[in-house]
Amino acid sequence: MKKLITLALALVFLTACQEQPQRWTNTSPEIDVTKALIKDYEDGNWENWINHYSDTAKVYHNSTESISSKQLSDGFKETLADYSSYGFSEEETYIEMIIDDKDDKWVYFWSNWKGTINETEKELTVPVHLALQFTDAKIVEEYAFYDTSSLAAALKEREAARMNEEGYQSNFEIVKSIYDNFAKGDIPAFLAVLDPKVEWNEAENFIYADGSPYIGPDSFNKGVLARIGADWEYWKIGELQLTDMSNNMVLATGRYQAKNKNTGKEINAQVAHVWTLKSGKVVIFQQYTDTKQVAEAVK
Repeated sequence: MKKLITLALALVFLTACQEQPQRWTNTSPEIDVTKALIKDYEDGNWENWINHYSDTAKVYHNSTESISSKQLSDGFKETLADYSSYGFSEEETYIEMIIDDKDDKWVYFWSNWKGTINETEKELTVPVHLALQFTDAKIVEEYAFYDTSSLAAALKEREAARMNEEGYQSNFEIVKSIYDNFAKGDIPAFLAVLDPKVEWNEAENFIYADGSPYIGPDSFNKGVLARIGADWEYWKIGELQLTDMSNNMVLATGRYQAKNKNTGKEINAQVAHVWTLKSGKVVIFQQYTDTKQVAEAVK
């Protein structure tokens, strides 16, 4: 009888254990999504990468302030341009999933990120830990922890090396050369310092903002410079002042001084330009000006 009771209790215990959901695993659909996320990151396939996130996903990277997955991808695109190669070490990667007491699914990712700096070819290794919360196979919350100090130091070393090279120009000097070349009418030299994928933003409601943002030097040349040449007897920038800013930006302020060919009307409008440079090339331009005055001059 005692044996029967013991056997019955064992069966009840075993059944109860089998009915409990598995709280830990290293194989799951969520882990597969995480692996796909990492692959898309390494391949630079940002369209696929962002699809692994829910529309309202909150992302925290070394911060208590959240950003969106779109903001994260934009940041990655900008920072990864400094590297000739990058990715995670497959041999040093560990992934697991747990289900917490609230029945939330979390995937934990540990690995070593390795990257090679452009120009200097310096190789860097940074340990990375990700915690990804999933709902319906989409990332709804993400936390990432990694030390960027070695990356910042390596980029500073590269900048210092550039400054020692013959012919090096600071961001300030590059932007000044743009205005000098524009004043001389040397458009090829102007365009030469624009990144092949430069994003050129004319002020909202400006007469040439219909194609804004113009992507690439050719698009900007046709959409803005060529039209200025066709529509205006002259177009100058007077009272020019340049100011170095942080984050590789230069601020230019002055006044547009121009005369329209068709109406004969002149303008003398305040203007501000914000230039963002990377590796000696302009990558983003933003214009601010008195658009009303310019619009009235062409009527």
